[in-house]
Amino acid sequence: MRWTLLALLATTACASSTPRSGRDGGPVPRTLQEFRSAVQEVLSDTGVPGAGIALVRQAGIEWAGGVGLADRDRGTPVTADTHFRAGSISKTFVAMALVQLSETTDLDLDAPVSEVAPGIEIENPWEAGDPVRVIHLLQHTAGFDDMHFNEMYNLSDAPDLPLADVLRVNPRSRHVRWRPGTRVSYSNPGYAVAGYVIEFLTGEKFEDVIAEKIFTPAGMTSSSFRLTAEDEALLARGYRDRSGPPVTYPQIYLRPSGNLHTSPAELGKFVHLLLNWGETSEELVVDPEYLSNMEHPRTSLASDAGLRNGYGTGISSLLSGPFPLLGHGGGIEGFSSQYAYSIARDVGYVVLLNSTHSPEAMRRIQSLAIQYLKSDVEPPPKPQVLVPAATLRKYEGYYHDANPRNQAFAFIEWLRSGRSIAVDGEALYANPVFGPRARLFPVSDTLFRADADVDATRVFTTDDVGTMVFTGGFSYAERRSRWLVEIVRWPVLISFGLVLTPLALLFVWIVHARRAEPSGFWWLKTALLLCALGAALPFVGVMNVSDLNLGWPNLWTGAIFTGSVMLPVAVLLAAFFTIDAWRNDAGRWLRAYGLAVSCAALVLSAYLSWWDMIAFRSWTY
Repeated sequence: MRWTLLALLATTACASSTPRSGRDGGPVPRTLQEFRSAVQEVLSDTGVPGAGIALVRQAGIEWAGGVGLADRDRGTPVTADTHFRAGSISKTFVAMALVQLSETTDLDLDAPVSEVAPGIEIENPWEAGDPVRVIHLLQHTAGFDDMHFNEMYNLSDAPDLPLADVLRVNPRSRHVRWRPGTRVSYSNPGYAVAGYVIEFLTGEKFEDVIAEKIFTPAGMTSSSFRLTAEDEALLARGYRDRSGPPVTYPQIYLRPSGNLHTSPAELGKFVHLLLNWGETSEELVVDPEYLSNMEHPRTSLASDAGLRNGYGTGISSLLSGPFPLLGHGGGIEGFSSQYAYSIARDVGYVVLLNSTHSPEAMRRIQSLAIQYLKSDVEPPPKPQVLVPAATLRKYEGYYHDANPRNQAFAFIEWLRSGRSIAVDGEALYANPVFGPRARLFPVSDTLFRADADVDATRVFTTDDVGTMVFTGGFSYAERRSRWLVEIVRWPVLISFGLVLTPLALLFVWIVHARRAEPSGFWWLKTALLLCALGAALPFVGVMNVSDLNLGWPNLWTGAIFTGSVMLPVAVLLAAFFTIDAWRNDAGRWLRAYGLAVSCAALVLSAYLSWWDMIAFRSWTY
């Protein structure tokens, strides 16, 4: 009834207002009814079942409620109290708990993890001079890999497996890949270690610490990092697509990184706390100065070069809309989520969706939320300064990405990444290898933003050996000679396409089998087909396996492994039978084709071997 009354009052107050064109093309919603109708239209367009939303102002929550369905089959509506799995929004609470400990105990966030919580296995080649520090865990600058596949979903162990045992499941994800405190690369294992640090320092479960120190004072009494049968009764059903069945609620190993479940109303209370500098009407949950420090990065090469925006301590800059925001998003099987609040600390919002198939729905609903909340506020001007062309030319060159999030997919990212930076007239442009050219607008001599950004998001600087770097957010690209990249990239891409062609020729070979002379050279053709299958099977496996099953032996992960073994073996067979075809006077076309495919398969095998992807077993990676 309270929310209905608020909606009625807002509708009455704004009934005579003149709509202004929205940033997505439609009118700006001026009333809660208009807002809810616009959200329903988004859900209908995208096939997302339901949305839990909170619209927050500094004075309190203006409205919390739901649009659409929490359960398709039962027709259950989303309400303000419907719970959603919030995924990585969990990280904000883990980070805040450690910040609280740094306020109330002698914990130093800049202390090495090995000193704060001894016994955690971390492989760091730079340990002597650059240890992994607690703050690196919280700002994704430790250099860790992201979670490996067999430490994602907990399908066999107890849901409350102690974090000390969780960290033993796969310590290989905690291999430091570059000097800590330089590059940002999103890492869920880092937050699992952070959760363990909480437990080591307090002697209590991290879930209990967060419940006592944050959830209870913030009024989030039913929110939890535990997922029990009783909790499942509170949850909406999650979905992967427009029409399929609901997903289950799988347990995860790295609980501090993503096991939070909460409601629009309760997460809205937390956003209200953030708007009021960490304070509720009754108590101070986190010191304003410490909260302010959480909102900015300070442990990367980009932050050292003066970039204040990016991923801070569990809170990230959100700068691609008309207003600068702070917040965090999340995603987990069947659910996607986002909370955000204005840096002006006047408004904030929560958007929780029970589907993962439509990023468009999340983008559009967030846009509607900020349009409604800021309907009478003009967006701030985007900063831009004049920088001499001579200064801009210092940044020209080719920059290649050097901070893969997940090392298992680094071989794909390496082929797709890279951009040339060049001056055109008086402006600086980034020309990606794949994608449209984009102008970089200077905010200072070294800081830049994209056209859609409301503040600086990238910076040019140099690393400790003098290499020019273009970095910011989760991007880190080093300037290097482009030809050294292209002599690898294009032979590999062309080889991949060529290796697959025997699959297309199989039908032709079968049709003309009787006319082939002298014997059809079927051993060669079979070897070439095995090369094609070796290249195709991992692709087929990756496209069909779910995240839930990547860490376990099954048909699709078996296909990935089989293909990664088959390809190098087939290369040897193809080379042998290609030589045999030349010796036995096979047709000119077949000899040339066999040689070309064999060489292409060899190039592809060598590239995969370079990235340690031969005989790849995702269940032991």
